Parts: sequence; structure tokens; C-alpha cells
Amino acid sequence: MTRDEQLSWEARWGRPVAVTTVLAGILTLFSTTTFIPKNRTGVEATPDLLLSIHEDHGGYMTSSILSALAALFLTATFYYLFRAIDARGGGIPRWFVYIVIAAPIAYAVSRVIYAIDAIDIADEFASGTPIRGAAGGDRAKAISDISPVVLVLQTAGTVGVAFLFVMLPLRARRVGLLTPFMSILGVIAGALIVFPFASISAIVQAFWLGALGALLLGRWPGGRGPAWESGEAEPWPTAAQRRADLTEQQQLDTTPPPEPDEVPEPEEVPEAEEVPERPPSRKRKRKRR
Repeated sequence: MTRDEQLSWEARWGRPVAVTTVLAGILTLFSTTTFIPKNRTGVEATPDLLLSIHEDHGGYMTSSILSALAALFLTATFYYLFRAIDARGGGIPRWFVYIVIAAPIAYAVSRVIYAIDAIDIADEFASGTPIRGAAGGDRAKAISDISPVVLVLQTAGTVGVAFLFVMLPLRARRVGLLTPFMSILGVIAGALIVFPFASISAIVQAFWLGALGALLLGRWPGGRGPAWESGEAEPWPTAAQRRADLTEQQQLDTTPPPEPDEVPEPEEVPEAEEVPERPPSRKRKRKRR
């Protein structure tokens, strides 16, 4: 694909991908608010979660579905970034595209299947006794028989999506598609997928996705980097460079255009005086007579 064809492809798909990116951020944020485990005195961590799932299995399932949809939307976001980085010589191997597509799908599928199994386990746990103290913890561990295939799929999907959050922003920064701030924030968002920290993880991921959507729409403060327009790897200009360019542009706008050189008016050529006609000679008149 030529450079012009790549830029045309990016312009054609930039807006749809930006919409799906923003939707992924919104769904990620909502997925953490639809299910919040309740605190229970005298109940250990695993029994607490199982009892919360039993009492609000609808919210738990909704949270898992929203998270799965967000992951599927991320497939378009990651593929768009992969194409843009690869076209500018970002050094990403071509086989990396399989991770771009497979990781979000694996994460989405495993989240839904895991939620179904967890709801069944929570119902079984809540119907038996005892459910508190050390005995409740032992019983929760005994019945938590999630399929190993689901666990492997979930682990692979989670690690894969986190890796994409880290790898792609770093490569995008190298070729000038993202700012250093956006690159670092993407790395933090990826780390919080593997090591979640309450609702902060979803907030950071949603903020990064929203900012990326604004960038793809061309709504980034100060404009996008030159690499987006040229199709080549160009560093993102620093704040000092942008101020210098803005000052230079303002000076050019305020400088009056040079006045045209004065053209001297052509000199008037005096009209030639009329020469009076000579009267006929007298000698000729005499001869005629």
C-alpha cells in the first residue's frame, strides 16, 4: 500500500474508529458501576464476593457483558493504531496483528463464560452452610471449580489486552503519533488491567480511550502531530516548538504586505508643431500666365 493510500484509509476510518474508541471507554467505566460487592462483617474475601454475586447476579452479568463489549470495540482501536504505526516504520512485526485481533476477543469471550460459571458457584455457595468464618472460606474454595480452559482463556486475554495497551502507545510515540503523556498513560492503563486498583483502573482506561478518540477526530488541543499528515515518522513537537511556530505565524499574519514599487508615469511627448504650407512661388505663377 502506498503512502497516499494509507493516508486515505486513515482518513476514511478515523471517525468510525474514534467513535468505537470512545464507546469502549464509556462501557469500561459503566462496567464498574453496575456491580459493586458489598462489605460483610465476619465474611472473608471469597465468600463476600460469592454472596454479592448471588444477591445481584443481574448486575454482575451486566458488568461482564459491558466489559466484553468494550474489549470487542478495542479490536478496531488497536488495529487502527497498528496500521498507522506499521505504515510509519514503527518496527512492529506483521504477525503482531494476530495478537491485536485475538487478545480482545479472548478477553471478551472469557469474561462472559466466567461470569456464567461464577453465578452458578455463588448460588451453590449461598444455598449451603456454613457461609461465615474460616469454614465458609474453605467451602468457597472447594466449590470454586471454574473450568481450566476458561481460566487459561481469561488469563491470555487479560495479559494480551494489557500488552497492547503498553506496546502500541510506546511504538506510536516513537513515530510521532502520540504525545509522551498519552504514551505513558497508556502504559499505566495496561498495567492496571493486570493489577486492578478499585475503580481507578477503569477511570484511567476510560480517560485514555476518550483522549485517543479526541485525537483521532482531530480535536486534540494544539492540533495533531505532523506524522498524521505526512504519513512518515516525525517526532511530536514539544510545547516550546509549538509556541515558537505560533509566534512566527502571528508575526507573519500581522506584517503588512510590501508596497508595490512606484512605476514612473510615462513622460508626455510634446506634439509636433504644424509646419505652415509654403505659398506657391511667384515665378511659377508668371510662367503660367
